[in-house]
Amino acid sequence: MVKLIMGRHNRIIRYISVVLIICLIVAAFTGCGEKTSSGNAYVSIKTSLLPSQTIASNSEYELNWDEDARAVIYKSVTDKSYWSDVLYEKFLEGGESANGNSPISITVANTKTLKWDTVTSYEQLESNATMACKKIENGIRVTYFFEKYRIAVPVEYTIRNDSLLVSINGGTIFEDGIDYKLVSVSLTPNFCSLKNDTKNGYLFVPSGCGALMKTAETSTGVRNYSSEVYGDDGARQVPTDFVDDEAVRLPVFGAYGDGKALLGIVEEGAGSAVVVAQAGNERLGYSNVGIKFYVRGYDRFFFTYHGKPQGTTSRINDDIVNTKMSVGYYPLSGNDADYSGMAEKYRQYLQNNNKLKECDVDESAYSVTMLGGTGVTKSILGVPKKEIKALTTFNEANEIIKELSNQSDYEPVVRLMGYGDSGIRQGKIAGGSSFLSLYGKKDDLTSLLENNKKTFVDFDIVSFSKSGNGFSLSSDVAKTAIKYKAEHFAITPTRIMDEDNPYYIIARGMLSKAAEKALKKANKYAVNSVSLSTLGTIAFSDYSNQEYINKNGIESDVKKIIENMRKSKKKVAVSGANSYAVESADVVFDTVSSCGDYSELDVEIPFYQMVFHSYKTLYGESVNIKENMDLAIAKSLAYGMGVSFTITSRYISDSDDLSEYSIYGTVFDDNKTLFSEKIFNSNFEQVYSKISNLKLLDYNILSNGVSLSTFENGVLLYSNLTDTTKDTPVGKLKAYSFKLG
Repeated sequence: MVKLIMGRHNRIIRYISVVLIICLIVAAFTGCGEKTSSGNAYVSIKTSLLPSQTIASNSEYELNWDEDARAVIYKSVTDKSYWSDVLYEKFLEGGESANGNSPISITVANTKTLKWDTVTSYEQLESNATMACKKIENGIRVTYFFEKYRIAVPVEYTIRNDSLLVSINGGTIFEDGIDYKLVSVSLTPNFCSLKNDTKNGYLFVPSGCGALMKTAETSTGVRNYSSEVYGDDGARQVPTDFVDDEAVRLPVFGAYGDGKALLGIVEEGAGSAVVVAQAGNERLGYSNVGIKFYVRGYDRFFFTYHGKPQGTTSRINDDIVNTKMSVGYYPLSGNDADYSGMAEKYRQYLQNNNKLKECDVDESAYSVTMLGGTGVTKSILGVPKKEIKALTTFNEANEIIKELSNQSDYEPVVRLMGYGDSGIRQGKIAGGSSFLSLYGKKDDLTSLLENNKKTFVDFDIVSFSKSGNGFSLSSDVAKTAIKYKAEHFAITPTRIMDEDNPYYIIARGMLSKAAEKALKKANKYAVNSVSLSTLGTIAFSDYSNQEYINKNGIESDVKKIIENMRKSKKKVAVSGANSYAVESADVVFDTVSSCGDYSELDVEIPFYQMVFHSYKTLYGESVNIKENMDLAIAKSLAYGMGVSFTITSRYISDSDDLSEYSIYGTVFDDNKTLFSEKIFNSNFEQVYSKISNLKLLDYNILSNGVSLSTFENGVLLYSNLTDTTKDTPVGKLKAYSFKLG
């Protein structure tokens, strides 16, 4: 009887399973003209294309489909200019380039050799692969089949009032996964492209503060740029890269030429995105910039044979991101058709989507970061013992702030950093539940906070090296793509790896709990202004949970934490932060002011500052530990930022942290004259007061290298960022000097 019931039960389950599979197939291919397949399993079909026609339109633009080119064209109704997912003009001239005629390309991993290959959709069509398309609401869905690799990718193009949305959904990608697995999709790489000979043509890439790549061909050949949005995944294992680069902090890119411009905004799935650009491609005759979406995470390793290094190999995660990834394309014309217009459009996008909030901090022309403690290793009877020594106590910080305030028109905005249980280095989450007694008593901190209301206390809630304060290194660490612990080591120019001091990235599911610990500690010590430096800077995945792969959802997690802090009446600062953190915070310390050391980039621009200036209080990187302090100060003003200093009360010669942190240049007594000469007794504060609350509308570099920053109300600032005296419309400017126009 039991066997009979069980057999009948199994038949019912099989019947229900078949019905569910059929439903999934129908749902996945609904309206696309494809034959059905088993869930997301791959199946071959016959090509099913629409005839050439206008798919959708509004008063400004129309969306066209060209059957012969197998291309989508987004055209202006008024001036007939257009953008296309292939190099359409080249196609009309008979061009047969695989790259130029491909709306998408994919990267696949061979499941046996682990080797990665990149394949264009045009190559597959030439090999008799198929396509299928179907009208959808206000647009078209085109499915690109990669027959050899048994992968199919549906792409949707949807027209909106002011833009075109192009998207893929990981949950609707088809593959059999036996011989090849999909790693990434380059989505419409030709949509944002220009001819190389376009007059004054350039590509905009958001490297660091922002940069331009001129489209003109040069003797060096094609120039390639690629960088991950929000920086490298904090939960990825990769070999060390010593390139002095800057992360992409904004999910945007663009192109300008012949009086028109196009801005791309990664509206969904930015954590999976990589900005990819190539300028001056002589063979293709075009330059382009676009987005590649990783649909699977990966780890990368060195491998050796008989002890000799052979190169690197990559291993991918089993799961595909099952969320939507999309890019919005916004055409710009007239006076808005340049990178300044792109910055204005992106700011409007943030405002229209209720993402950009006004800050709530009394500004100052300068900020000071006080470093709390540093580690020192002592030897006791030959046994090493680590201890923390104070670089700056609470009382010493209080006295330094008083002395600076007495000389200045402003009280500084202050950040107390490195006051955790391990000093500058990572320790327990939030630096432990209390402050070490070596920094002073609770009353000392209270006095400091009461005397300066603009003092932010920093809490690290992302990285930690010790169990405690409610978190364990064995169970509360994020996992990499192949389920390793997300572990990092100190990397310095003189020491490649410090294996005695690893730190770990917290599990994504524990991030909100870590924020609660920081908030509890802040309330315990009456801290009303909280700094969350690592939270705003480190975007990371956690492959122990499908919900968090490829940095998925990091934007909403971080914004929720910051907004909860603000609901608890806390002001919030972040550091060198990604856009999603800046949008909700009040103050940004260490605001990026460089595009990075890339030879491929031609012109540095303060795009980041143009987006956020006047909405947020921005402070640049510390000038007193820069190689050229005068240049750093002048650039801070030119980019509309306050100036920053990093200060300690004393120098500790046996610090373990000297190879990683420039604390030898931070002693206050050694910096007093710099404050006086460069800030208090110069015109820095006066100029800052004129521009601090005005939008930075435009930034140009004149023919002699002098920069011109244009703010609201016609306020002009000329800054000489060169090392020689220059003539300007406001008279001669000495090296690294500035003057309002």
